[in-house]
Amino acid sequence: MLTSFFSKSKPINYIVVGLYMLTLYIIAHYKRGFELEMVSILLFIAGAFLYIAPMLMLHFVVQRNDITDKGTYTILLYAFLTSILPGALTNITVLIAGFLIMIGLQNLLHLRNGKHIKAKVFNASIYISLASLAFFWSIGFIVLIFMAISYFEPKNYRNWIIPIIALIMTYLFANCFTLLFYDSFFLLNDYIDPISFSFEPYLAKDQLFSAGILSICMFFFLVIYLFKFNRKPANIKPILRLIIAYLIIATAIAIISPHNNAFELFFAAAPLAIIGATYLEMQYYEFAKEINIWVFLLIPFTTLLF
Repeated sequence: MLTSFFSKSKPINYIVVGLYMLTLYIIAHYKRGFELEMVSILLFIAGAFLYIAPMLMLHFVVQRNDITDKGTYTILLYAFLTSILPGALTNITVLIAGFLIMIGLQNLLHLRNGKHIKAKVFNASIYISLASLAFFWSIGFIVLIFMAISYFEPKNYRNWIIPIIALIMTYLFANCFTLLFYDSFFLLNDYIDPISFSFEPYLAKDQLFSAGILSICMFFFLVIYLFKFNRKPANIKPILRLIIAYLIIATAIAIISPHNNAFELFFAAAPLAIIGATYLEMQYYEFAKEINIWVFLLIPFTTLLF
């Protein structure tokens, strides 16, 4: 039974989920159209790595910080929530930003052990700053850094300055790169994306279905998560608040992004997978849980194939 299989954390689980994600990634690219050119092939391989690697990092984060039980429901949900957004799977800039944000999240959650606080804050700030070069509005995740500082070491004023320094450094290095290779400055006008509240692109059939499924999951999973929140140990509640804030920021990015074609919702997949794992870990009828997992596995194929 799938319930029993994903309730365990074994190497075969990661392989199965990875192959499932790779299959959907290949279908998404096949549906969009694929050219057998060297650049396209290299981007395809790089995209596959950038898509699957965060799944492994996400599992490491939740297991090391005792956010979920010792199963693989989180990565199963991550695979489901990302694969219902085929536009994101074929957008290399979104995959780069998602990969960098996941590394930044790892550094933030490791602040809990109280070691090397400044180095981890700086690393997280750099990774989120780099993510914003690929997809500007990922800069919103810098809020998570300030929240993490307020939870784990707020009295050291240097911690509050580090994210600003990281942003300036990233901008300066971006200018060095453009001057070296393009003989031009990287202006703020080139960096900052406008804000848009137009949701007309979401009315397209594919985007509407993906956004609708994700919205239903977000509402359902979040209600259950908040209901269970008070039962969690006090020592991990700051981390759980960061996860909720992560989801809120990702949703805000999807709302204000000028593209509004559903791939912005990709950033909500990681926190929503963590939150949704609480639902699958609940004790209820095994048959119902089995059906839920089958539905999660099969819905992405309906999105990609029809």
